[in-house]
Amino acid sequence: MAEQIPFSIIANVLSSLRSPVVKKLGSMYGVQKELKKLGETLRTLKAILLDAEEQLEKSYAVKDWVERMKEVVYDVDDLLDEFATYRLRRGGPARKVSRFFSSSNQVAFRFQISGRVDDIKEALDDIKKDIFLLNAVPRSTIHPRGKIIERQTHSSPSTSISLGQRTVKKEEIIDLLVSPNNENVFIVAIVGIGGLGKTTLAQFVFNDDRVKNHFDSRRWVCVSDDDSVEGFGEYMLLRKMAKSKDSQSLSLDDLKNEFHEEISQKMYLLVLDDVWNNQSENWERVRTLLKVGARGSKILVTTRNTEVLFMGSNTVPIKLEGLDIDESWRLFSDVTFGGQENTVNPEIIKVGKEIVKMCNGVPLIINTLGRTLMQFQSDLSKWLSIQKNENLLSLPYGNDNVLRVLKLSYDNLPTHLKQCFTYCALFPKDYEIEKKSLVQLWIAQGYVQSPNRNELLEDIGDLYFKELLSSSLLEEVKKDDFNNILSCKMHDLIHDLAQSIAGSEVLVVRNDVSNISREARHIALLFEMKAIMETKAMVGKPIRSFLNFYPNVLEDATILNSFLPSVRNLRVLRLDDFDIKSVPKCLGKLSHLRYLDLSNNHFETLPNSISRLKNLQTLKLQYCKILKKFPKNMRELINLRHLENNGCSGLTHMPHGMGKLTSLQSLPLFVVGNGTGRLRNHKVGSLSELESLHQLRGSLCIKNLQNARDVKLESTRNILKTKEYLESLRLEWEQSEQDMGEDGGKWVMEGLRPNPQLKELFIQGYGANEFPSWMMNDHELASWLPDLAEQVRAEVLRDIIFVSASSSLKSLHICQIDGMVADPEVPLQYVSTLKTLYIWKCSGLTTLLHWMGNLSSHTDLVIYDCPELTSLPEQIYSLQTLQTLHLCDYPHLEQRYNEEIGEDRAMIAHIPHVYFDLEDYEMEA
Repeated sequence: MAEQIPFSIIANVLSSLRSPVVKKLGSMYGVQKELKKLGETLRTLKAILLDAEEQLEKSYAVKDWVERMKEVVYDVDDLLDEFATYRLRRGGPARKVSRFFSSSNQVAFRFQISGRVDDIKEALDDIKKDIFLLNAVPRSTIHPRGKIIERQTHSSPSTSISLGQRTVKKEEIIDLLVSPNNENVFIVAIVGIGGLGKTTLAQFVFNDDRVKNHFDSRRWVCVSDDDSVEGFGEYMLLRKMAKSKDSQSLSLDDLKNEFHEEISQKMYLLVLDDVWNNQSENWERVRTLLKVGARGSKILVTTRNTEVLFMGSNTVPIKLEGLDIDESWRLFSDVTFGGQENTVNPEIIKVGKEIVKMCNGVPLIINTLGRTLMQFQSDLSKWLSIQKNENLLSLPYGNDNVLRVLKLSYDNLPTHLKQCFTYCALFPKDYEIEKKSLVQLWIAQGYVQSPNRNELLEDIGDLYFKELLSSSLLEEVKKDDFNNILSCKMHDLIHDLAQSIAGSEVLVVRNDVSNISREARHIALLFEMKAIMETKAMVGKPIRSFLNFYPNVLEDATILNSFLPSVRNLRVLRLDDFDIKSVPKCLGKLSHLRYLDLSNNHFETLPNSISRLKNLQTLKLQYCKILKKFPKNMRELINLRHLENNGCSGLTHMPHGMGKLTSLQSLPLFVVGNGTGRLRNHKVGSLSELESLHQLRGSLCIKNLQNARDVKLESTRNILKTKEYLESLRLEWEQSEQDMGEDGGKWVMEGLRPNPQLKELFIQGYGANEFPSWMMNDHELASWLPDLAEQVRAEVLRDIIFVSASSSLKSLHICQIDGMVADPEVPLQYVSTLKTLYIWKCSGLTTLLHWMGNLSSHTDLVIYDCPELTSLPEQIYSLQTLQTLHLCDYPHLEQRYNEEIGEDRAMIAHIPHVYFDLEDYEMEA
């Protein structure tokens, strides 16, 4: 397919040209008129871009024109970004003007900028002259934000498919998997074209209780066509299944030993999803590798290859066909009309049924087109244009056209979503993409625009994400306890579509390359960094994104020191899991940088040069466990919106001035420094730094509260009360209250009163004699913890007490309370809203009390590592709402309540899901 038009970048450039800052700087540089003309030319070009996009696949002349236009647009974007960065580094355009004009360097820079503006204007004028080649009609590229039609939580398309003919296939596969045989390696292969739902069917089989109970071990591996350099084989398979984090550095023999130790003499199920390789010798080595398992072990494969003999003689193919016409229409109707087709124009229903016939029974196409058309339920012309599309017309005669049909969904996206969608091609296939990070990446690239300054870019990015989700171009994977979407994936064919549209602009490096095109703007690395750097293939290229997905080990910083100065256009740099021991100072020269990920590395400090990154919006330092402190000038990162430092267990304090980062939305960890000893040479940020960070959202953990000073003063502040977007708060004391006085902890807690919108409160190590007044007296807050404070006092909170609530107590976690012989009785027996109860590592617990039978809303009970517990109360039979019971790693309880031989199994027979194994619990969680 053709190259993509950078609609979002053009919108970003035009917005910048209209800003007062750029106008003022343009006047300072003497290029104000030139910039105005640039804007006029770009607006002229923008008007014909939609028409040009439709001609891209049909005309090489148009494609060449678009490539020239893209090159210039990116140059303009870089130039304007340098304008803004200059202003930020000097504290505003009016600051130090006299010094600016008296400096020979600045005059030279002014001359250079003027020359660049002239070059860009000349290039744009040439492009404008060639518009006649397009025969284009001006059209608006402004789209209102799409109507987001949420997916119904009770029924997804994949579920409805499984209830039809897919159920028959599912039962056939399960029978083959659980039936006894004498083979060490028996293969069942689900075969069919892309988009039929092979992976979905395999997932239903994998998670079926009969399959779970039959096998000792189950593993899922996504193979995919582009997942590794070495291709499908025993090394790739072992590396993917290895539990060691440094699997890349292990030899083949080491990986074999680790794997054989795990599955030796166990009956296992291994799912290999999306297998492309058909080389018999590779499969023979894989089969030999897997023979150490017990007889009856099985492999379930999904593949598009219709011939499966290369997998071995004992392979049973299950051919997956398209849906029949009735199932196809039911799926389409559910997706498009919500099953309410009786309210729809009969003409649209008629056209819809013709479209469904042409989809050839492919669920992915039916689902994706249905979600595209549901936005146009009253626009018959749009339905007719889809029906007459040449790619859809040719689908029944050859399924190679699946991608072109799927592109109809892309073509109908509003322009502000198009680059957001294709950017996802940077992630490997089957990769679980963190939603929050994806939105941050879009913002870093300038794809997210806000017409309203009071509207956060992250909120707009969330709407973009939901629009792509509702179009089935992204698939939801995980949610948190508050129903927030955590991650997503792309179907393999949708990923192929994104890559084909992005063209040369997105490059995924899977092996050694000697040259990288100047057209590549975004690069993902699935290969060794050192090998790429030695070729200098990226030096001097206008790369805007560099994302690493390969666990590199850098012995020294030489490679980074030579690489980073040569890619100064970067907006995004991801170097997580690089084993970096010293962060290069040259990072401070990447003035365009907005997103920097240094997570999972091994450095103790960050260089002060980081504070020169005035455009930096996101700094990820997750699980940098030996990081001790931040740069002292951290407050100069005035555009920082996300400082993700969760897992930085070595942090000793926060820097003074953090409170000036008023755009900060993410700060998972705030460490209170003690302000004594060696820290006296550094200004240590106090608790009051948090007071001005009104935009904080998500989770916040305040650690080392025993170090808080001036506790009486702190108690008078509203440090957290105004933070209405915080969902989870964790307050930790690391030692007793001796240094703070008997009530010191209480006074600190008085100043940490949260906003009533808080959903989770976690308190650890609190040692005062009573709770603060806001927990005891405030009616709004007391409703979270009904009378809980009377019962759960210092002795129970000695280690951990976790409470999750909305209007009343819904979830309670009790951990590491050695002296608790029985679970708390009063007043928990009256908390009818309690849904989940977790009891972990309470070594003295011998019994669960009879009052548990009063918990009429209880759905989930988890008990782990309470070795003295010998039985469950008879009243557990009264918990008819209980859905899940986890009794993790209790052989004596498993024997007593086992489904087959347990003498007291009848007591828990009404509970749908009962688990005795920790691995099963973790998988469910």
